[in-house]
Amino acid sequence: MKPTSPAKERALKIELLRARAALERQSMARSVQNLGVAFTPRGLLRSVFPRASSKSPSDWIFQALTLTRRYPLLASSVSAVLGGVGKRRRWWRIGAGLLLSWQVARMSRKDD
Repeated sequence: MKPTSPAKERALKIELLRARAALERQSMARSVQNLGVAFTPRGLLRSVFPRASSKSPSDWIFQALTLTRRYPLLASSVSAVLGGVGKRRRWWRIGAGLLLSWQVARMSRKDD
């Protein structure tokens, strides 16, 4: 093997650095473009409810439970609204309890 000259090695390193910089610029431009799309109303809605049309009602409930764990203020707001229902308050609690237990049972069956 013939040893390469230091000038050729330096030129090769410079070319590799230029190629890497070009790839990083392309990646940065793509990320900025994706960020712009993510902050549109449709993008924000999709980030909260991905694949919303293909979900079953139980998946909607599980998504709501996930959101209430992520955003506790949302859970307290919903409970405050449902708390003022009056005589039907007990039925709301029973229905929510049944729905939650059904979802937990369904998820435990998927894990087995």
